[in-house]
Amino acid sequence: MNAIKILSLSLFLTGAAINTQAKTEYVTSVFGEYPAKTVCIKHPAADNVNAYFSEATVISFEIFKIGDKAAFITSLQSNADVESVTEGALTGDFQMITITMKTAQNKAWFAALLKKAGSRDIRINHMELKSLDEL
Repeated sequence: MNAIKILSLSLFLTGAAINTQAKTEYVTSVFGEYPAKTVCIKHPAADNVNAYFSEATVISFEIFKIGDKAAFITSLQSNADVESVTEGALTGDFQMITITMKTAQNKAWFAALLKKAGSRDIRINHMELKSLDEL
């Protein structure tokens, strides 16, 4: 009788372990990819988009699959309100870029600057991917 209980318990625990592992593998294997030239901003203050863009004079972001990096950076530098553009590290498909502005601007200005450089989409922190027109 004890052997049957032990066997039943071991089969139950094995089934539970397999079920848990299967669920974990399913959840961790769900990945999405951004469209090319998507801007990704990772900054805690950026959760309040209006305040962030109207107060910050230095904005760091990553571009997914930037394409022609030199043309993108040249386009950003050509704006009269931009003091400097610094190229950061390339991590996988993400190119880090830092823009220093002469004075703080607003989100519409930033969206127009990025659209002129060739970007179409933006993702800020944990928020959904949006078109720059929706920013």
